[in-house]
Amino acid sequence: MTPERRRTINEALARLADGDRSAMPVLVAEFWPVLVAFAQRGLGCAPDAEDVAQEVLLKICAKISHFDRARDGVSWAFGIAAFELMSERKRRQRRRESAPEATLETLSHATASAEEQLIEQELLLALESALGTLAPADLALLGRGAGVSSASGSASGATLRKRRQRALDRLRTIWRHLHGEP
Repeated sequence: MTPERRRTINEALARLADGDRSAMPVLVAEFWPVLVAFAQRGLGCAPDAEDVAQEVLLKICAKISHFDRARDGVSWAFGIAAFELMSERKRRQRRRESAPEATLETLSHATASAEEQLIEQELLLALESALGTLAPADLALLGRGAGVSSASGSASGATLRKRRQRALDRLRTIWRHLHGEP
């Protein structure tokens, strides 16, 4: 960010804090591309980055009365942006954790042609044979065996995710051993 742009953003934030609404278009024009680029680097998705940038501008407007003019306005605004970015990452993580997983039964009804159904049936049989070689604890972690809740025990979310990832890695290794590289 150039020093001129930083100075313009700081001046716009100070004017906005003083109640000058004509500073808002200047703030948006100067700070919007910076915010979107910041959010895109943090999220990697342009539409989500624009949503986060918009949310940051709304939060800036809502909190502008608390802005201390003695502080650097850009740093203050980036503090809000960093918090919003962290919140969006947490929302994404929660969505991933709560998304319903596809089961073998739902996958088998997704195809239409007889050839696709036959191929899918063969793949499901191969998957069942690979799953049959896994340890009961791994099956429980993958939600395929008895004692799904007992596999988690008192493990935290991160520990459970790591165990599940290791069980999937073992399944991939077995699959490659039985059927070659996918």
